[in-house]
Formats: sequence, structure tokens, C-alpha cells
Amino acid sequence: MAFHDTSNVKSSWATAERRDRDFGSSDVADTEVFIFAGGGTGGHLFPGIAVAEELLHCRPAARAVFVGSHRQVERRIVCEAGFEHFALPVESTALLKRNPLRFAWNNWRACRSAGRLLDDLRPRAVVGLGGFASVPVVRAAAKVGVRSVLLEQNAIPGRATRFLARRASSVCLSFAGSAEHLPRSIDSVLTGNPVRAEIANLFHDSEGRTEGRHATILVLGGSQGARAVNDAALAAFFALKEPLVSGGVQLVHQTGADDVERVREQYREVGLDATVAPFFHNMPQLYRRASLVVSRAGATTLAEIACARLPSILIPFPNSVRGHQRHNALAFTHSGAAELIDQGNQCDSRLAEVVERLLRSPADLDAMSAAAAALALPDAVSAVVDCLLGTEANEIERETSSVDSPGATTL
Repeated sequence: MAFHDTSNVKSSWATAERRDRDFGSSDVADTEVFIFAGGGTGGHLFPGIAVAEELLHCRPAARAVFVGSHRQVERRIVCEAGFEHFALPVESTALLKRNPLRFAWNNWRACRSAGRLLDDLRPRAVVGLGGFASVPVVRAAAKVGVRSVLLEQNAIPGRATRFLARRASSVCLSFAGSAEHLPRSIDSVLTGNPVRAEIANLFHDSEGRTEGRHATILVLGGSQGARAVNDAALAAFFALKEPLVSGGVQLVHQTGADDVERVREQYREVGLDATVAPFFHNMPQLYRRASLVVSRAGATTLAEIACARLPSILIPFPNSVRGHQRHNALAFTHSGAAELIDQGNQCDSRLAEVVERLLRSPADLDAMSAAAAALALPDAVSAVVDCLLGTEANEIERETSSVDSPGATTL
């Protein structure tokens, strides 16, 4: 799909009009446009893509446009999903101390570009996905009175959400406790974190699946990989080689692109059979196979694990902003859905201990699976779309596309 660089505002807008649509022409005058602003990482983008897909399912004539930064991973994820991507010259706050003049100049340009983009596209609503790239567009929407909805994936709201919350029409939360970290005047709605339909559907078809499930451990370091998680899993599995082999336990390990060959070779050297890949595209099938997940504690991964009713061992990224991964993990451990292991010197041995204990106790795995299911909000996509379209349109918009789903249990 189309990628648009807005660094040169005049030329990029002319290119956008030639390449996509002439917004002054009568044939698109009534087209509803929805802007999804932000990204930078898959954790921000994947929920937005899930919402965009559901929105276009409800309104096939609508147009969904993603606006974010120049990060290559962001551009790749959006374009592979089949959506347009506009890049703003926005800068992260990480640049503020190193080069304050560049930070101020580029973000001023980004705000100006965002305003012009809204003038051209005239969106029905804006969805803020989080991250620094969401700020210019949501601010521009507030200035011209365009409805905006923020998606907050983490238990502790991020800086962009806290900065933009008073300007937004609503904030969609994934964790009930997140509302305590926002001003009381904010209109916040517990929707859950949107996941793809094929992942959300696991909530329904995973009922009663535990008894016949093969013993499979699924290791997820995130789509970008996490060397510390890879190392901890390797050390733990090597220490448990005998019970893993004798028990017929299958190992499936997502390493990230930079670590795949090293991890694959270490499994070969120690004689453990494992399915190793930098990134898996068949996650629904892998979730169906899994008995236990070892993972970071990113919000989108946790939402998927909950929908799949899977017990998990979580190793939060220690340097996440405001410790948001650890807070995410605590929400799951306090509910009995996960075990938390902090990254550090004892991580390897602690992981081996917990894996061995859980594999020896199917009752504990079943209890954790039930706790994960209680945290799941599989209808999050529908709830966000309802919020985006406005409460007055809920019944009309959802009547023809609603799917039977269980009552969501909040965190």
C-alpha cells in the first residue's frame, strides 16, 4: 500500500492527492476517513490494525489511514497490513536532551503537517495509538473539534496518553486499574486491548482444550526479539533436558531476527529438538498447541495470551518506561494467571524451577488457564469501534456485524 513522506509538506500533499484521491471531487466527498495516529512498535500498531480491520468490515466504504513516524518497522507493519501510511517528521522525547533545537523544530513541523493532513482528509475521527507519533495528530484533532479516542494498552498509562487525555473524547483502557492514573474528569472506558479476530476467537474454541493438548512450551521474546529471554530459556531448558525429553515436551521458540542462528545452534549442540524462528506468522495455531508461554510482558502479547486461555511465565523488560511491563505482569500474577520472574542473575535457575514445577502439576496449569480466561476481553475490537463511532450509533453500527461473545471479566 501507499507510503507518504510528509517531510516536504507541499510536494507530499500533491503526491498524496495524485496517488490516492482528489478530496475535492464529488465521488469521495462523502467518504468517511478514520485516522490512526502513532505507533513506533508493533505493540502500538497491532491493536490499531485490528480496529481498522473491524471498522472497514462494518463500513466497507470508509478509509483507514495510519499516520506516524519514519521508523522502518512501523512503515513495514502498516503497509504489510494493507493500509496507507503517512510519516510525520516527529521526534521522540529521547532527543530532547541531546538536541533540543532539532526536537523543537521537527515537532513543530510535525504539528503543522498534521494540521494540513486533517484539513485534506477531513476525518470522521482520530484514534491515538500511543507513542510520541500520536501527539501531533491528536492535538490537531482537538483544535478543529474532530472526535478522538486514545487506546491505552498498558496497566500504567504512557506519557502520550497522559499528555493527550484531556484533549481526547475518550480513553479506551485495557486494565481496569489504569483509570486510577488518569484525571477523574477523563471519559475512560474499559474495552480491553484489541487483538486480531483470529486471536480473539481462540477464547471460544479453546474451551475444554487443556486435556488433549500436547505438552508444548512457547517462548516469545517479542517480534523484535529479547536476548535476555532467549538466554534464560536456553539455560532453563538445558538444565531440564532429561525431564523435557522423557516427557515429550515440545519447544517452540521465537527469537527475533538478530538471535535466530545462535539460538538454533545452541539447541542443536545440546541435543534438544526445538522449532526456532525469528518471527512466527501462525500465532493462532501456535497458541492452540501451547501448554505454557514464556514471554516478556508487553500488553498486546498479554491480551493474546488471555484470549488463548494460556498460563504464562512473564519476564518483564526491566527498562520499559515507568516499568509498565512489570505492572502489566503484576496484574496477571495477582490474578493467578502467570508467574513473574524478574530479569537478573537468578533468572535462569528461577525459570527452570518454575517450568519444572508447572509441568509436574497439571492442576496448577489448569488453574492458571482459568485465571487467564477470566482476564480476557475478546470483544475489545467491537468495544473500541463502538466508542469510536459514538454511543448514539452503537446499536445501528453493530447490529449487522455483532458476534456472540462472553461477558468480559475486568482486571
